[in-house]
Amino acid sequence: MPGCAQDESAFVELKQGRSAAEYNTQTLQQAINAASYQGGGSLLLPAGTFYFAWSHEDDWNNCAIIARDNVSIKGAGMDETFLKPLGSYSEEGEAAHGVDMFLHEGAESGDCLTNADFADFTIDGSAAHGDPAQYNSSGKGFSFTLFKDCDWNRVKTVNTDGTGFGVDFPIDCTMTDCVAIRCGKNATASSYGASGFGIGTGYSEEESIVIENCTAYDNTKYGFFFEHQTTFDNPATKSPRAHGFVVRDCEASGNLYNFGGNRANDVRFIECRSNVSASAAREAYTRYAFQFHNYSTRITVESSAISQAYEDVTPDHSCYESVEWALERNIAEVGSDGSNTFRPHDEATRGEAAVFLWRYAGRPGKVVFGSNVDASCPTQDVPAQSYYAEAVRWMKDDGLSNADPFKPEEAITYEELALILQRYADLLEAPESEASDAAHSATSAADESVETLPEETKTPRSATDAVAWATENDLFPCDEAKEDPNQTCTREGLIAMIHAFDSIRS
Repeated sequence: MPGCAQDESAFVELKQGRSAAEYNTQTLQQAINAASYQGGGSLLLPAGTFYFAWSHEDDWNNCAIIARDNVSIKGAGMDETFLKPLGSYSEEGEAAHGVDMFLHEGAESGDCLTNADFADFTIDGSAAHGDPAQYNSSGKGFSFTLFKDCDWNRVKTVNTDGTGFGVDFPIDCTMTDCVAIRCGKNATASSYGASGFGIGTGYSEEESIVIENCTAYDNTKYGFFFEHQTTFDNPATKSPRAHGFVVRDCEASGNLYNFGGNRANDVRFIECRSNVSASAAREAYTRYAFQFHNYSTRITVESSAISQAYEDVTPDHSCYESVEWALERNIAEVGSDGSNTFRPHDEATRGEAAVFLWRYAGRPGKVVFGSNVDASCPTQDVPAQSYYAEAVRWMKDDGLSNADPFKPEEAITYEELALILQRYADLLEAPESEASDAAHSATSAADESVETLPEETKTPRSATDAVAWATENDLFPCDEAKEDPNQTCTREGLIAMIHAFDSIRS
């Protein structure tokens, strides 16, 4: 078909039936190329089911269509226009990998895809099959690296070999009212990817994307997933931070992890909903609502709705409100692999206190590059691979605790917790602190709004000052703690004090 001038729309005539796959690929690609060459425009696709043959191949990927600048593609509706890439692994003359429906690879060349929008269609990957013996990262609905001002509206990916929306290094992009179902059909739980929405990061500090009112369910690994690509020693990923990523008002269920990341950074999850309803293919599949692996940093979870609940904290329990709040903020977490009790009356250890506060603080820390992981122990008695190592390292770096040994398995007292919280309150006003950095990466406040503390407030805090401060602000959860702050803090007392601190901070 002829191309279209910028801001004009043109209808693309596609044909139904598997035999029309090569025709559809050539027709749509030529239309995209022509429209981009002439300055851009919108291509309108009819209702129906349309097959596409793979046309471009490299060592890692096959794809049907290459996206171009300033060209938008719009179907007749999410459940009316179906695009089905066609190709089978290892058959003579067929694709060597899974087939991506749309591709843009710009990281190596620096070629940024700009102003390419997509709306109102479904990509169905059920007719394309990658290597049945193992998962690989190909076979996505969208496989993009380095793109700017690109938007998705009412687009669905279903039954893809790889991640449905597999996009790396977005700048000022949005996804709205999109759906990802059963992505990663060849993957296993141990695979890296196979997410519904998978966002790769780390190329530029300009990176940002807003994912809003989207749904991900029954995907093999994650529903919504962020990953700094330095995990793979990618030389293109040198950025220690991003402008910011937002996942708002999204829902996930039936994925292994509904929301999460691997070396994720600078992400806000706002008013998201996690449901542990079983995967259609795998009974009782979801393990965690939120799960962040491997040095994820500057991550906040705000006002989420979690269907998982602790068996030993019922609505009539005195700490129910605080524990429910902690689950909504991913300060505490429930997993189907056995961590389904909170043990509210157990003594809180120093290691547990460190982890809960670290999560509340937005996981302060620095992005790890490549394999350059600090394998040293933050203190002599905290192993580098322990679950509280990152939290203790932050507390040491920011001066919340200089104790060495840290004694992570010893019980913490209410007085000690009050002192840590007061020091943390000071850190929020100190722009050079990791705590302040995490807090301001996770909110809309600008870094320049942070003022340096007056010198008189920077003096070391004493336990006596901290107890007076906690009493004045009503942070102690019970009369016994007020009367004797030196007594051991319970796990419910720990969460209640952090919850109370959040109230005065707000």
